[in-house]
Amino acid sequence: MAYAAVASLVQTLEYVLKFSHLVFQIKIKRAEVYNKRVAEVIKLLEATSNESEYHLEQAIDILESPKGKQVIRFQDDSGWLLSQYRLPRRGGRVLSVEMPEMEEQKKNILEEIDSFQAGLNVFFGVTGPHIIRGDTRNYFLWQLVRTLVGEQRLGSDQLKKKIVYFYKVTRDTTNLCKELQSLLIILDNPSNKCHDILKSIQDVAYRARDIFDLRMIENQVEPALTYCLRVRKGDLEGKSSFSFEERVNRIFGLEERVNCLFGANAGKFLRQTLENVRSIKNNIKEINSEELTVEDLQLGSASLDGSHQAQGSTNQEDAVVGLDDDMRRITEKLTRPPPFQLEILTIVGMGGIGKTTLARKVFGHCSIVLHFHCRAWVTVSQVYEVKDLLFSLLCSVSEPTYEKHEKSKEDIGEELYRKLKGRTYLIVMDDLWSIKAWNAVQGYLPDDRKGSRIILTGRSIITELKPEEKPYHFMRLLDRDHSWELLEKVVFGRKSCPHELVDVGKQIADKCEGLPLAIVVVAGLLLRTTRRLDCWQDIADSVRSLMRNDPTNCLDILALSYKKLPNRLKACWLYLGAFPEDCDIEVQKLVHLWVAEGFLDPEPIADTEQVAEDYLDDLIGRNLVSVGRRNFDGKVKTCRLHDFLRELCVREAEKEKFMYVTPRGAQGFRTGIRDMYRLSITDYSVPSFRHAISFMCFSLGYGFSPDLLLLELQLKLLRVLDIYFLHFDHFPIQVVEMVHLRYIAFNVTYELPPSMSQLRNLQTILIRGPWESPILSLEYWSMPSLRHFHCSVVSHLKKPTIGRKSFDRLFAPEYLLSLSTISFSSCTREVFNIMPQLKKLGICETEKDYITGVSSECLANLHLLCKLDTLKCSFFKETSKTRDLCRFSLPYKLKNLTLSWSYLPWGDMAIFANLGHLTVLKLKNFAFQGPRWELNEGIFGCLKSLLIESTDLVHWEATSTDHFPCLEHLLLRSCKSLEEIPYGIGELPTLSLLEVHYCSKSAEDSAKEFGEEIEGLKVVTRSDI
Repeated sequence: MAYAAVASLVQTLEYVLKFSHLVFQIKIKRAEVYNKRVAEVIKLLEATSNESEYHLEQAIDILESPKGKQVIRFQDDSGWLLSQYRLPRRGGRVLSVEMPEMEEQKKNILEEIDSFQAGLNVFFGVTGPHIIRGDTRNYFLWQLVRTLVGEQRLGSDQLKKKIVYFYKVTRDTTNLCKELQSLLIILDNPSNKCHDILKSIQDVAYRARDIFDLRMIENQVEPALTYCLRVRKGDLEGKSSFSFEERVNRIFGLEERVNCLFGANAGKFLRQTLENVRSIKNNIKEINSEELTVEDLQLGSASLDGSHQAQGSTNQEDAVVGLDDDMRRITEKLTRPPPFQLEILTIVGMGGIGKTTLARKVFGHCSIVLHFHCRAWVTVSQVYEVKDLLFSLLCSVSEPTYEKHEKSKEDIGEELYRKLKGRTYLIVMDDLWSIKAWNAVQGYLPDDRKGSRIILTGRSIITELKPEEKPYHFMRLLDRDHSWELLEKVVFGRKSCPHELVDVGKQIADKCEGLPLAIVVVAGLLLRTTRRLDCWQDIADSVRSLMRNDPTNCLDILALSYKKLPNRLKACWLYLGAFPEDCDIEVQKLVHLWVAEGFLDPEPIADTEQVAEDYLDDLIGRNLVSVGRRNFDGKVKTCRLHDFLRELCVREAEKEKFMYVTPRGAQGFRTGIRDMYRLSITDYSVPSFRHAISFMCFSLGYGFSPDLLLLELQLKLLRVLDIYFLHFDHFPIQVVEMVHLRYIAFNVTYELPPSMSQLRNLQTILIRGPWESPILSLEYWSMPSLRHFHCSVVSHLKKPTIGRKSFDRLFAPEYLLSLSTISFSSCTREVFNIMPQLKKLGICETEKDYITGVSSECLANLHLLCKLDTLKCSFFKETSKTRDLCRFSLPYKLKNLTLSWSYLPWGDMAIFANLGHLTVLKLKNFAFQGPRWELNEGIFGCLKSLLIESTDLVHWEATSTDHFPCLEHLLLRSCKSLEEIPYGIGELPTLSLLEVHYCSKSAEDSAKEFGEEIEGLKVVTRSDI
């Protein structure tokens, strides 16, 4: 956890750096004002003559008045403040580059002050100029000037001290950032020989981070700066004669707040922390040089884009050993003619033995696909809701026209019964921990004596079944030969193991005791290990030692792979334990959480989301995470953890004080967990967690106060707040006080308060509606860190109240990457101008948009989003009027396009052929209409995936393969009128997957015909007939 702790501290330090840097620049500006004033005074004194009274009075006015022309005015120097505020936001690495410039600024301004003070001393070293010695009035004016200059001199001495102080604070903080960043490089190796030092690193990093985070809250530094910047607009005070820096100091004392942020002994604290970090680095280097070999450093490390990573993921999915006989016997039982009544087959065995793998292989076997009219799969787990099980089964056999929450359990069950009635079906209920789940579902499964079958998988469910329900298949552990075969397949794929590694490889396989999960996970470790005999021997020794201590404990073998992970991946993997058992974890959500938690190397140049996805690919390649579902374009959409691996995650996370996951139905909490940094709960009775930075709740709940919940938790330092599954009646007011919040997901039935815009560090906002009026009063344009904003209902964005030179642009979300779902009328030039980096956008035409006719004009603004690569566009569905796309100006670099309810004629398809980078095209819900589509013109040169869903298309004519030269995946869904798939599509040389779901019988038959005739083409059909 040391890597995650250090990375998180670096982010915190880069955050606070902007304040010390800003105050330093304010002091520099003040010094410049002082020098200019003194220069004018000296000039007047040098010009002292017969008109000395006039010159002296001018000097007095300059020294006394705060309204002089040299005073900094907020509105007159907006470009300067903008640059000073923006620069530190980019991180400590930028400041480290700018430190020489800051040093030069400090040196020059201090020399100027000293020079001007010396100039003043020339004049005030004597009684006064000869010309005024006999003039009493001028003499008194001279003495007044002298007094005022003396006061200015005292102020300048204090100013010099402040300049030096804030320079040193900024320098020391920057140096600490640089040391921590170099420490991250050292930490990014798999060594476990300095565990105590890693623990001390974690403690030092978390302690320093907590100190700064608490001081930020206690001193309200961010609100002070925000207020000062908003004063200009008159939001709070209106126009004022005070200069900007005077407002800062006199109204809020920003300088004093920043002073408190670093503490009275800021230099000592920073230097002590810096010394601790350097000492730790030296200790690690000494241990590495004395104890670690080159192979130790290579063990477990791998490039994120290395060939072994991709190979490992593929090998795991393809590697199945020792199941041929099991598959044959189960397939025969499922497809044999008698008996025709509904029959249950159970697959029983210990965890990790491959029950799910066997069931999936059987489920997708060609003889099973052809034998059963429909198939359905549902994963049950220890914690389940019967309604969820029924709805999942229903979605597998048909397409529900409603959302799950709109119907009762009984209604869903009855519809499932009707869909299955009279059909031969196969249902798999995977990972049963109790027969209660089967008992709750079986009443909705008809027995029409059609030969339907049920497969149940679990560890011990056989003992709970009735005598007539006990046909079962008991899985055995792999023998020595099959264990080695599986290990070799996962590590080397179709290649053979080098001769010199065979013996030690077999030793490793033997020590896994024939458990497939252990073999696959250890193989994932070997994939990242140098293929040398001594490196593999180290793994064999580690496995042998673990099995000697407890031969029955699989978790210890799995833990070996965790301990050998690079430090950068450990926190990322443990974080997966926060999600419920057998949960399909959304990759997009997981990536956003990792970024918010600060687990990634804080490199300001890199695409952090891409780095996070690379980390996940690495974990998948190590077989510590499995792929759940894939997107239409083949990318991983969800991932999963095996039960054993999740158990290991939870155990190690609690041991490391990294996270506490509350068991379902737990009564109270164990002692010693209040210092946990992360909390994942499934119950509502929770104690306070003062140090927690992450709070996630996965239980549905109603009728309790969010204010009371958050008050009890006392989560001041929170960075992640995921209450997406909790139902609140009003917005929890404590949220706006969580200034460090980076990720928030919640369920709303209310308007979001504008005060939420004050959370300047928020990166991700997920909102689940609906509420009464879908107009977001949130001032999103004043949230500079915002990267992802998603709402489940169509929302209207307020028009930004900023101009090109407005100070509100200080907070504009220039790094916003994804936004959905907003109305067409929100697609204005003003909105898009503050989102230059936007990559993903979801828009929907509302009834008001359609009636007012603004859609065409708004869609014309899409070209402003130069970096947009994914667009989901849905038109108002209550009308079948054909839309005019003459002003539908799409960015040329668009890669992924989804259209719904646009009712376009098929002849307009050629428009999208002009998008030279388009790789994924989804046409849903009458995006195009008409009985005939003739492919006569337009070449989709890069298109790889095409979806056509819910259309009245009858004849699709494609006599040439030239139109889709790169098409790999075609999915037709609910095309009820389509007579057949054109042969020109089947002849595409690149087409590898053809799916036909709920289409006409003739279209399904033509797809099956392609599958039989064309080698290498996989055909998948689903039917509700």
